[in-house]
Amino acid sequence: MKDYHFENDNKEFDTTIRLDHINEKVKELEQNQTDEDDLGDKDEFLNAFESEKFEDPLPIQPAEEPVTFVTREPRKQPVYDGGQPPMPPKDEDDEEDEPFWNKKTIGLITIAALVVLGICFGIVKMVFFSNPLDKATEAAPMLVTEVLDEEELLVYDINAAKQKTVNLTPETVVYNEDEVQIQPDIIQMGDLLMIQMDQDGEFAVTISYDDSIKKEEITGLKADTSAKELVGEDRSFAYDKKTIFYYDEEEIRPEDIESCDVLEISGIGDVVWSVKVLEYHGYITVENAQNIKNGTFTLDEEEPVPLSDVEKIAVKEGTHSITIKGDNIESRTDSVLVQAGETTVYDLSKAQQKMGVLAVNANVSDYKLYINGALVDSSQPSVLPFGEYDVVILKNGYKEWSQTVTLNQDAVSVNAQLEREEQLATVVINCNEADANVFINGEERGTAPLQVTLPYGTYEVEVFKDGFTSYHQTVQIQSSVVHISATLG
Repeated sequence: MKDYHFENDNKEFDTTIRLDHINEKVKELEQNQTDEDDLGDKDEFLNAFESEKFEDPLPIQPAEEPVTFVTREPRKQPVYDGGQPPMPPKDEDDEEDEPFWNKKTIGLITIAALVVLGICFGIVKMVFFSNPLDKATEAAPMLVTEVLDEEELLVYDINAAKQKTVNLTPETVVYNEDEVQIQPDIIQMGDLLMIQMDQDGEFAVTISYDDSIKKEEITGLKADTSAKELVGEDRSFAYDKKTIFYYDEEEIRPEDIESCDVLEISGIGDVVWSVKVLEYHGYITVENAQNIKNGTFTLDEEEPVPLSDVEKIAVKEGTHSITIKGDNIESRTDSVLVQAGETTVYDLSKAQQKMGVLAVNANVSDYKLYINGALVDSSQPSVLPFGEYDVVILKNGYKEWSQTVTLNQDAVSVNAQLEREEQLATVVINCNEADANVFINGEERGTAPLQVTLPYGTYEVEVFKDGFTSYHQTVQIQSSVVHISATLG
């Protein structure tokens, strides 16, 4: 084993505290060492060696090779005040100046750059990306006229009396009537809202269904378009030309409102700005009612009205009961379904009419019988619906017989008395003496020659003239032309 050489002259050599400890340990080992094998347990030595608190322990060779301590020529140590040796100097390589771009410098520069970047980002955000909702105006009532999309509303600003666009942002807050926050997608056309805008009037800060907005469910109103009022029996409400009337998210006209409609009206102050139809009406029309005598129309449990007054009536959507009565029909009740905005036709052409028997008797036979202009069999009674009928009987040689008959019971009989028709004949009377006076049935009719028109029958004809014997003859007139020649003696 090689000898270890240590120097103890502190004045002459630059020896550190660590080397002093090492020298002491080595001297102890040299005293106990006789040869290379007398070193003892190297692990014990290393444990004792490592037990000292060294800043930089010397490297230890692998176990299979002898441990060798390399001696270095120490540098002279300068003398310091106080007699305390300084910390060991750095090696010559360590004494060289460290490069400027070392890890520490790069770290410091990186931290400084991040700080500067954060400050710049804050300034840019404050200048260019400041929240438009940080400053807001006072909330104002606005009427939603159209929902353009989830982030844009077209509204009518009631206070400013103008149409404008309202933009929603993720920071916009929407409240319901109970001041509970809700999603913006619940907003729809016709909503009357209190909207708080940002300072620029472009973005909505808060939107609320405020309790300052009056809302009421009501029925029995009709629109007076000339006065712009919704009028009921004991109440009326003013509305504006910008007021929205709508049903099922579709806009309707004020005059489309019927008194049977159920409405939800929303207003500010004394003006209604939104009219939402909750229950819309339909219509019922009645056809083929003209043949029903004294007909009445009853809707549900309402009072009956004359059937002739029913043309087109407005009713609530849904199923309704209709009752029809008349003098000439059997009473009938039907159920009809009326849909909102649609017209339901109630047809009475198949109404079951009351029927009766009309019997016509005449003082002649082989006559022609006409009822309401239609030729019917005169040999048997006619079965007809209740009503009024024109009855006519015709027979040659008799005057026409006619009468209006009311059939309002199970059986009605009519007795017809026909009169013979008056037939006329042309009677020509000549005389052998001019200017002779002619008398027919004792009545002077003129002077011969004479032509008169007489009904068929028997007549006494006399012809007179002073100074002559008179003419007297009984004449039977049974043809259309009769010639009589009178000779005076």
